[in-house]
Amino acid sequence: MEKKLSIGIVGLGQFGKGFVPIFKAHPIVGRVAVCDIDKKKLETVAKEYKIQETYPDLDAICKSDLDALAIITQHWLHAPQAIQAMEAGKHVYSAVPVITPRSGRSSEIYDWCEKIIATCKKTGLKYMLGETSYFRPEVQYAMAKHAKHEFGHISLVEAEYLHDTLLPASNLIKVMMARTGLSEQEVYKLGGGVPMHYVTHSASVPVAITGAHATEVSCFGYAMPGDNYFRQDSEASNVFCNEIATFMMSDGSIGRVIEGRRVGHVGREALVRVLGTKASMEVTLKGAIWSDMKRFELVDVECRPKLPKPLGKFSGHGGSHPYLVDEFVRSIVEGHQPKTNAWEAARYAAIGAAAHDSALQGGKLVKVPDWGDAPK
Repeated sequence: MEKKLSIGIVGLGQFGKGFVPIFKAHPIVGRVAVCDIDKKKLETVAKEYKIQETYPDLDAICKSDLDALAIITQHWLHAPQAIQAMEAGKHVYSAVPVITPRSGRSSEIYDWCEKIIATCKKTGLKYMLGETSYFRPEVQYAMAKHAKHEFGHISLVEAEYLHDTLLPASNLIKVMMARTGLSEQEVYKLGGGVPMHYVTHSASVPVAITGAHATEVSCFGYAMPGDNYFRQDSEASNVFCNEIATFMMSDGSIGRVIEGRRVGHVGREALVRVLGTKASMEVTLKGAIWSDMKRFELVDVECRPKLPKPLGKFSGHGGSHPYLVDEFVRSIVEGHQPKTNAWEAARYAAIGAAAHDSALQGGKLVKVPDWGDAPK
């Protein structure tokens, strides 16, 4: 019989709340606790999901005997909170990205990546980044095709994250108001962050598919004339609302990602195109197209393994959410590194950090640091 895990979910906003029933439904999880500094939110979620064990803040839940914590808080808090949890003896699932420094300085991303990896080495505990793109069916399909050498040699992988700040389905201005408690005027005064510092949904795609890491990058930024949100006098001192990066990978392939926050588009996340010497694949809003030099065809990209039956009813971000939970839980019980472990997560974050530094220098080629592969 597999060991039953105890897991605490920290941060019960709309996104964090959605993971409560998934963790609770997992057959290997025997105990679920919830934590939020908002007392009313904490009480409401606990009542809705019939959870008796609640904690008012991270300090309190870190003192518990729980096996692991899922940290789904504000993105500028992820890294320090993950380290605090691991130092308290907890395995950590972290929402994306590793961290988004409010200062806009890329060097802070490198520093936190190093600290998280060092903490993993010191404690021997698991850290998993909840990167949704990795577990999307189209990305998993491309990974499987590459493993069978059906692309031939991959020459290019492109991905993008198009998320306008005013996108009706997830208005980033309103999200920031809810997260910070600031008024709309105050949020605009705070200003936009750095698009490439939230690069994980796009940068994870070429890294996951090729199994390689970026070595150097060139990036250009676009500043919208008269922009009142992405401004030099904002907290992040950033004028670029859109950033486009091209980078060399350690296997000789090329990656290209777009991070767009001022785009006349319904929104898009994850895989765009894989070009190989034998075959290629392109994902459009209408479906995935596989092609070679003779034909092209729409293909069913669902090739992910079966989930535990209780998780089958859950979805989110291309159906990735239950796969994220299952991977995290099994990595702890089975003793293997999660697929989106600290070393993998650092590779996503480093691409964006180096890319923004390149954009600030007019596209100058910048080296991308790497911390090696995760230990087996």
